[in-house]
Amino acid sequence: MALRLRDGSHAVTRDISASGIFFEMPGEHQVHGLVDFEMQVPDLRVKFTAVGRIVRVEHRFGVTGVAVELLAPRLEPLE
Repeated sequence: MALRLRDGSHAVTRDISASGIFFEMPGEHQVHGLVDFEMQVPDLRVKFTAVGRIVRVEHRFGVTGVAVELLAPRLEPLE
């Protein structure tokens, strides 16, 4: 599922759990600290937004993978 980071970057989720998310972005990105993102789920008519702490970054084959511990997840209705 596609997600958008606060800085306008786009990524694709690879794994989601109640406590965290792992997503991948094309290119080599240096990311650290906190990340703020949103994901729309049109079938459920909701938007998932969250602030999370980056716990791991992986660089492989021109892709950056980011593991995030969710700190402030929210579900909001799509407008």
